[in-house]
Amino acid sequence: MKNIFKTILVTVASVSLLTGCIKETFPLEGAATSNQLAQSAAGMAASVDGLVAQMYQPYYFYGSSVQQEFDMSYSGILITYARMLNDVVNNSSTEGYDWWTGYAGSYGYSMKDNTYRMVIPFMTLYKIIKSANDIIGPLAQLEEMNADQKAYLGIAYVYRALMYHDIYNIYLPAQNKYTDCSKVLGLTGPIIVSSAEQETEYKTARAPKEAMSAFVLADLDKAEQLLADYTPPTGRYPGLPVVYGLKARMYLAMEDYANAAKYARMAIDASGKTPLTEAQWHDPATAFCDAAGNNSWMWYYNISGNNMGNLCNPTGFLAGESDWGYNSLTQLAIQRWLYDRMNRTDFRKRSFIDPDRETYPASYYEWADATNYLAAYPFESLPDYKSLKIRCKGGDWETYSIGGAVDWPMMRVEEMYLIEAEAIGMTEGEAAGAAKLEAFMKEYRDPNYSYTIASSTFGEGFVKNFQEEVLYQKRVEFWGEGVGFFDAKRIRPGVKTWYKGSNVIHSTLKYDIEEVSPYWNLLIPLNEIENNDYILDETGVPSEIDGVMTTLNNPNPTSSVENSTTQF
Repeated sequence: MKNIFKTILVTVASVSLLTGCIKETFPLEGAATSNQLAQSAAGMAASVDGLVAQMYQPYYFYGSSVQQEFDMSYSGILITYARMLNDVVNNSSTEGYDWWTGYAGSYGYSMKDNTYRMVIPFMTLYKIIKSANDIIGPLAQLEEMNADQKAYLGIAYVYRALMYHDIYNIYLPAQNKYTDCSKVLGLTGPIIVSSAEQETEYKTARAPKEAMSAFVLADLDKAEQLLADYTPPTGRYPGLPVVYGLKARMYLAMEDYANAAKYARMAIDASGKTPLTEAQWHDPATAFCDAAGNNSWMWYYNISGNNMGNLCNPTGFLAGESDWGYNSLTQLAIQRWLYDRMNRTDFRKRSFIDPDRETYPASYYEWADATNYLAAYPFESLPDYKSLKIRCKGGDWETYSIGGAVDWPMMRVEEMYLIEAEAIGMTEGEAAGAAKLEAFMKEYRDPNYSYTIASSTFGEGFVKNFQEEVLYQKRVEFWGEGVGFFDAKRIRPGVKTWYKGSNVIHSTLKYDIEEVSPYWNLLIPLNEIENNDYILDETGVPSEIDGVMTTLNNPNPTSSVENSTTQF
């Protein structure tokens, strides 16, 4: 049996042979013993701080010499989730400026197991898991723990649970008409435990979804006990409300709607958080970039101006006013049908530039520095539906080390309200869920929202039922943030990017995909397959090794769906 963290070592070593520059390694054993690490207050605190800080690291896996600009740890994976929904539209003259276009399913872009696009998500998640395991291993062996040690262990369980929750959702294949998933249905990723825990019965094979979800919930149960008396110093560190929020997410993915509703409500009540106000949403200096500017964020990561580059950072990719990164070239916009379906009284609509420039001129929108920005980027030249939602810190759109040194939400309380609405609708009936959704919308987003009116459009093909209506509100609410992709894999709304009036300009991204996109099923990278006896290429023949069945990889989705050529 080969350990997955040895795979990380081999992967980096292989890259070193190709580039001669990568020097990062991941030793399986350190100089200090587990007991010494557990007893060292300073050492363990530093390990936890390091784990928290890993949510953003430029060139996290491959290093700066390779410069894959989407290689930015978990922050980059969140953007990947946002892009796979196809709610973000690239307006650059060439797709090459858009590092995520392959994840959006651009026809002809390779999504095979040997591409950076498959290596980076997998290795990022397991590298963070290793960091969590390095904390869990020493602390879980202690017979007694003080308050700090309990908090450290609880935090490590939370981060590990988040990573495995995502692995569950990323690698669990959604059956579709474009690729054959019949041999891998129900499989997720390998479960790698700490030195203090018993290896699972599946060793390093892909664990069944039931085993993975049980593992995630067990971690969260432990975290709930350990963090019962813990008060996080800032929202960068998870406390009980985050534990409840992750349980709500996991139960929702499992379609255990009763528990999803239960824990979503517990997260809302325990957090004391409130949805963003209109003023907070549109603040050009703090919106979606400064945790101090709202009471909505339950959990976030932080980027230091001393540890970033102008290209490899989320703000440079997503903030509409940022001048230093790729967004100045891609001018990312919202998918038109998402925009058109919002009421004018929904204040979120003002985050995107309306094509009617006479009725909604530049003065209609909030700008950090209207005079200078619009001199550099004239309002008339900006693409229709361009996003202004995500802002540069302090409104500084020119200096990356200031405007890009942001806080970024990993969990907002609004998500819990929407989980609760869907889950109640699935347990108590559509009317009950619709009432919850309508109450949230009327109080916090659009006073004129009506579920009755919204449901009258279900026959138009974009949003077709109650669950898709909740998903639609998530897609608008969390545009660019990465929330909603896992729900789409579960709810199966299809991908419609080409329709009458569509604002998609690249022919390789024009689609009308039924139910589930094959691009939503990521592959386990070739490096892992070559170094893990229990996972085979999709063409392999499963067999038994030491009582454990080997498992296959997900099917390669590359060019499996033809682009739509319908003329409107």
